[in-house]
Amino acid sequence: MVEHMATHKLKRGDLERIAREVGYSVRTLWNWRREGEAGSPGHPPHSAEAKAWALEECRRVWALLPRGHDGEDSVLAALAREGVEVPLRLVRESVKALKAERRASAEQRIGENRVHVSVLTKNALWALDQTQLGRDEQGARTGLVVREGVAPLVLGASVGPPAAGADVVRLLECTAHERGAWPFVVQMDNGSENKNHEVREVFAQHQVIALWNEPRTPQHNARAERAIHDLKQAGGFPSRWRPGADATQGPVRSSEPGVLETDRNLCVRLLAAWRTLNEYTPRHDLAGLTPAELDRIAEQAEDRACRARFYTHVCSELESIARAPESARALRKQQREVIWNALQLFGLVTRTRGGLPVPTVEAEGIS
Repeated sequence: MVEHMATHKLKRGDLERIAREVGYSVRTLWNWRREGEAGSPGHPPHSAEAKAWALEECRRVWALLPRGHDGEDSVLAALAREGVEVPLRLVRESVKALKAERRASAEQRIGENRVHVSVLTKNALWALDQTQLGRDEQGARTGLVVREGVAPLVLGASVGPPAAGADVVRLLECTAHERGAWPFVVQMDNGSENKNHEVREVFAQHQVIALWNEPRTPQHNARAERAIHDLKQAGGFPSRWRPGADATQGPVRSSEPGVLETDRNLCVRLLAAWRTLNEYTPRHDLAGLTPAELDRIAEQAEDRACRARFYTHVCSELESIARAPESARALRKQQREVIWNALQLFGLVTRTRGGLPVPTVEAEGIS
């Protein structure tokens, strides 16, 4: 039938009559007929020379346009002002190629400058962050999570209203008690639950250094971000909470007094995800071990470095740059570098940039 339609001239109304007889739409038969014709419908392809010429013309004007106004319409307008006529199809292809080049260049630049940190011992570095898990009539319900640095091991978590300084201190103290040790450094963002007198006091008491993110830079605490992402995926929590979304997947009965039903439900789900990820999920990047298995065989930070010497060294270095005439962001960047440099000097982490080791500054008195 397709060959007949492609090789015979149809009279007016023939296609509609055939469509009724065979039970297909006119559009379907028309497409079949076109496929059976010699050659392909539409415009002939542009030559390689025309494509190369169009790409260079578009590149010339595209480079002068600001981001947000560098689409095909802007490129066409810029070319028209110069009296250069480039077919729309070639402009679209050229702009698409130019944007792909820009993305690849940006990814390469980021990769060459990205510093990768490998934590060598457990309890050298913990990461802490909180995330919204749900909402009920009492308001937002959040999860506060602390993670080990040497492995993607969740060490502690709590569920409740948005955390305050007392909640952060309580979680860290409980985690350290279960762990039998405090970390040398804790990574945190700049939220009010972290930057307060209560947290500073407990850190000073246990000789712990706070490693703050640069402002509005959540990727600086990527370990905690990844741990939270994994927990929310494994527990069935939305990655981004939507107003009106249900906070629970079903009732979980408990006779514990003084705890909201929503909190009990969220705790059950979070605990199940926590245990599954820690104990029963082997990781390819951990040579097939689970996070808990790697943690059990990892070296203790205090077996490799002296906490008191590390704490004194970092505090001295931070104090020496505190009065530098820098902006707040530049000062924070220097403070972060001091802490990372100290972790590397004491043999607790290694750092590479673009695959090459990051050099450290050997401080006087550090062996």
